[in-house]
Amino acid sequence: MKIVVISNDVTPGFAVPVAAPGLRAAGLAEGLRAHGHSVEVAVPADLLANLFADGIPTPPPHTHVVAPPELNGWIHNVGAEVVVFINSNLTPHLDPAAPVHYVYDLFAPKVLELEASPNPSPDHLAHLTTTKARAMAMADSVWVNGARKLDYARSWLDRPDVVKLRTTFGRGSRGDQQLTLVAMPVPLPEGIAPEDAPSPESIRLGIAGYAQGWSSLDTVHPGHQLLIDRGFELHVLLPSHWGSQTAPPPNALPAGIVEHHGPLEFGDFARWVQSMSAMVDVFRPSPERHYAMITRSAVALRLGVPLIHAVDSEISDIVREFGAGWVLDPDDIDAWARAATELSDHHQLDMHTAGAVNASRERFAPGAALSQASAELSASLRDA
Repeated sequence: MKIVVISNDVTPGFAVPVAAPGLRAAGLAEGLRAHGHSVEVAVPADLLANLFADGIPTPPPHTHVVAPPELNGWIHNVGAEVVVFINSNLTPHLDPAAPVHYVYDLFAPKVLELEASPNPSPDHLAHLTTTKARAMAMADSVWVNGARKLDYARSWLDRPDVVKLRTTFGRGSRGDQQLTLVAMPVPLPEGIAPEDAPSPESIRLGIAGYAQGWSSLDTVHPGHQLLIDRGFELHVLLPSHWGSQTAPPPNALPAGIVEHHGPLEFGDFARWVQSMSAMVDVFRPSPERHYAMITRSAVALRLGVPLIHAVDSEISDIVREFGAGWVLDPDDIDAWARAATELSDHHQLDMHTAGAVNASRERFAPGAALSQASAELSASLRDA
């Protein structure tokens, strides 16, 4: 089957940092290829032009730089039977009546994220809502990044404006659409390469992610301070996203944080994660975090690195299921202490690492994550 995946962000292979949507697109492509499909990936030309002022480098194999207004012609020229698009950003450039099987990959609940943000722009919210409704109406299949988002996706498919648009587009009734759980395929090899493994003589803990408004490192969280006091190395990688207006972290980091890196190309970021005994990703509950399949934590689990994770996210459910680390409330200092004690116990740490490896195989391996979706796609095109 000929499939194209439309990314709305840069994908691995351009020697620059990669954000979550680009990693999602690459993971879907690799997972579909694992099931025998021919897959090409499109990356927006305008985005890459902003990133590379001196000229866009040669794309990696099966990746194409396409201007959004040219997507329909490109899709036709490559002979695509299936078009998978990440989120709804580029759907205004797609023909809703095109004779292809459209797959809307509901990677992140963007409308919910905007509603939960401080002082959301009404115009931006209205535009995003309209675009999402169009994407839902175009979709013959909807892939959902995590079980917690399934009901959220159903609520959108049942909206009157989506049902009406679907009729207008001539794409059939609401009941024709398939809703499929596709977790987070991470396009990396399973487990830690021996040369990148952490030293057993020291416990290295990593904190990573793009700088946000809540990411100030002017102080150290009490839980983090407990880890430092126990003698663990606390490494921080907190760059700003290329499109962010948020200032980067201060150069003078608080005492006890032993290392800080700037942005890393995706392969280098993976090696940095592999050098950690565990990754720390703890935050307070929020509606957005409740639904989040947090990419940096998915990368860690794909590499077999256990997590110290917050109590309420898609990832926290997986950590609990596989015993792939420690789930705790950020204000529960006793829970931090228990996690620190187990980190110091080689047997306990090995058990949690084994849980992370099992999660890698069953949830984050591209082939495993796309198994059901691939089968359903093949059946849909046979029945069409």
